[in-house]
Amino acid sequence: MGSDYINQKPRGLSKTQICIVVAIDSNKNMVAIICGHGKPSSDRIYKTLHNHIRPNLIIAHDGEKAHNKLIRELNLKSEIYKANTKDSLYFEKMALINNMCSWIKRYIWRFIGMDVENLQTYLNWFIYLQRCKRDNDKWPKSERILRHLILERTRYTRK
Repeated sequence: MGSDYINQKPRGLSKTQICIVVAIDSNKNMVAIICGHGKPSSDRIYKTLHNHIRPNLIIAHDGEKAHNKLIRELNLKSEIYKANTKDSLYFEKMALINNMCSWIKRYIWRFIGMDVENLQTYLNWFIYLQRCKRDNDKWPKSERILRHLILERTRYTRK
């Protein structure tokens, strides 16, 4: 084995990297959930997403084997779009999720040094901000804030 083999960076997800599962439904509602470290297994994907996907729907994905249990258990119809830069259909079908992934990556890099226990809270905040941005046309800013305060279940009292 030459020195080139030793100096090569290993391919795939490192076991030290946090896996974040992302999904977007047909109404463009987003979900981003921590799914352990390294490459996700079918059990981890299923445990993470089964409460967020209704049975008997269509799931468009990249063909990863880790999706198989989710597809089988929820009786989903599978549409596979392999990552191929020359395939225009891949870009059309997977553009939204790929953009979301890059936005999440840029967002998380702002918080270097944060406690990993808080990561899901940061992801939830990111999804909330994206939803607010998406709903700008539907709810003007002042009405959206008022609606949020009215629907909030938290009670604030003055001491």
